[in-house]
Amino acid sequence: MREAWGWLLFTHARVLRALEADMLEHHELPITWFDILNRLREAPGQRLRLHELEDASLFTKSGLTRLVDRIEEAGYVRRERSLEDRRGVYVVVTNAGNEKINEIWADHVDSINRHFGQYLDLEDADAIKTAGQKVFNGDPVPTAVPGSRSG
Repeated sequence: MREAWGWLLFTHARVLRALEADMLEHHELPITWFDILNRLREAPGQRLRLHELEDASLFTKSGLTRLVDRIEEAGYVRRERSLEDRRGVYVVVTNAGNEKINEIWADHVDSINRHFGQYLDLEDADAIKTAGQKVFNGDPVPTAVPGSRSG
């Protein structure tokens, strides 16, 4: 198990660095920004409260407020007061944020295939998916769900 865990960690780190390098080189966007924009785009109404965004995010938990501040300064998200709860604030993806995700999407999929998918056959991919689901479903800690609309 220890060896499998080690390979998982090192592979994840290497692929993530490669994906980030591609995204920065071709789109000048950190992968953490892409993650936030994509999570918002997939959310109902394309908006989430900050704590919901934190739960849904793949890469960042600490410093999320500052990260959202920087993404907001770039014009990709905005904050909106909740109509149901005056103290509540939603982070909402803007049209510019949606356009940026649309601009990046095909290149990001190609990057995933180049740095990860090309080395796997369908049996490998299914085994990774099945193992990931077993661990995820056995872990009681709430985390983001890959591909889900609600995080």
